[in-house]
Amino acid sequence: MNKRLIKPVVFFASFLFVVLLSAFYGPQINLNSAYFDDLDNTDVKHWLQQVPPLEIEVMAGAESRAGGYVANFLAPLSEYWSELTIQYIDPAQNPEKIREYGIKARGEMVIHYQQDHFVLTNLSYETLFNGLQRLLNPPRGWIVMLDGFGAQSLRADNPDGLGLWIDNLQRLNYQVAALQWRDDMALPSDVKVIILPNPTERLSEQAVRWLQQQLKRGISIWWLNNSESIAQQQALTVMFDVLPSDTSLAEIPALTQYPKHAVTEHFSYPTTWRGVVSFVGSGDVVLQSDNQVFAISQERTSSRMLVVGDSDFINNSLLNSGGNQALSLRMLDWLMHHDERINLPDLNAQQAGLFLTAQQVIVLSGVMLIGLPLVWLLGALIAWIKNSRTYRQDKKE
Repeated sequence: MNKRLIKPVVFFASFLFVVLLSAFYGPQINLNSAYFDDLDNTDVKHWLQQVPPLEIEVMAGAESRAGGYVANFLAPLSEYWSELTIQYIDPAQNPEKIREYGIKARGEMVIHYQQDHFVLTNLSYETLFNGLQRLLNPPRGWIVMLDGFGAQSLRADNPDGLGLWIDNLQRLNYQVAALQWRDDMALPSDVKVIILPNPTERLSEQAVRWLQQQLKRGISIWWLNNSESIAQQQALTVMFDVLPSDTSLAEIPALTQYPKHAVTEHFSYPTTWRGVVSFVGSGDVVLQSDNQVFAISQERTSSRMLVVGDSDFINNSLLNSGGNQALSLRMLDWLMHHDERINLPDLNAQQAGLFLTAQQVIVLSGVMLIGLPLVWLLGALIAWIKNSRTYRQDKKE
């Protein structure tokens, strides 16, 4: 072998050895699949066989690329879901359907059952089965977003707003209304849940009494808050029987461990949290991290209460992060007493995303920002020394 090739080969072999060593003994990173490629689950197959005849309108041409993706996605279902009518519709020739269903991209599907429908916006079996479950078992009753008291924005164009979440609820056939609180407010009898979206201004005594009256009527209440707003709501902390703890969790990039609770039963998808406030109180623990509790539930005679110490996990910027939306729907169904809608067959799959712990981020940052530059600098230094020696030798000769 040429002597000049020995050093590069040795360097490359050493570098490869270090990479392999890091792969075997370094911190593992979980890169999840975006597709549920198969349906090897007996419960799922049995459940599909019970689904009544449905009609699917695919908003893409049958020969288009988007139509091909949808056809591949639906193909595994045909073996178990025989009574299924699929119609491909060219969006360019049917603009009225685009407007009617609020279609935003080619390949979205409108799934019809009797007089109801829902729009499937991504090729995910988990999302499809959730939508089917809610289509076949429609939610009963209204959800009221109680606006006012400096509540979180409900607009879709605000990154911290909840507008996209509300839009998704309506697309999944939930009945949602945003109402400004008034002293003389009287809710219809079919209201099932009141949501307090992070009120930052202290609620009046009259408003708190009104909320207590709604609980007695059998209406459930969901209070979303954060560290700034919970400090202003002493009356709500008394009503929910919670007290902010001395320590708070600034951010949870990927929560994957959940306590045993009806809301989180068989739920394993990672969720992202930002600006979390932890608290102590009575009731059942729904969410916690590092022994810090940030979601607690209580059940009364005919109503339920849920307090969550982070209102941002369903905002416009974090809603589609991991399983945030799926977890919020579970919480909502639990509050509405739709316990039969919470659990779907376990697909033993995870949603798409690259979820890193703080340690993994530090390791990756160190490798990319320090390790690799040092390797290249070392290589450049070796080359410079070698060239300098060659130059000096040539100069002497």
